[in-house]
Amino acid sequence: MGSCLDKSGVTPKLRVETQVYVVVNDENALDFGKLTEHGQANGLHQALNIPSNTGISVQYAGSTTGPSYNEKGSPYKVSWNVRPKIAKVNIATVGEWCKGNVFKEDHAHGVRNLVVNKDLLSNF
Repeated sequence: MGSCLDKSGVTPKLRVETQVYVVVNDENALDFGKLTEHGQANGLHQALNIPSNTGISVQYAGSTTGPSYNEKGSPYKVSWNVRPKIAKVNIATVGEWCKGNVFKEDHAHGVRNLVVNKDLLSNF
């Protein structure tokens, strides 16, 4: 999320296209480095290698993630599109990706509680 923010303070509107992965110890599972390759299409940043066999994404009302938004709404406008089937990713490739990537991600982050209060979701 931090890599998407505009340093000028402009609040972005984001569409998150999501794939849920199970991390497995299997060298035949998907390569996380390849899955995270990205580029631009029509001037918008896109994930290039989202698996095509995990179903058509379902759109959810959303907000940003993270435990800091458990009790208050996020100022960021986000819509979530989640594919209904999981995919398996090789844990070794996740470790390699964490050693160096354009997003400077190197560890897991806190997660937000299940949102049951609709006031904490984006109106997007």
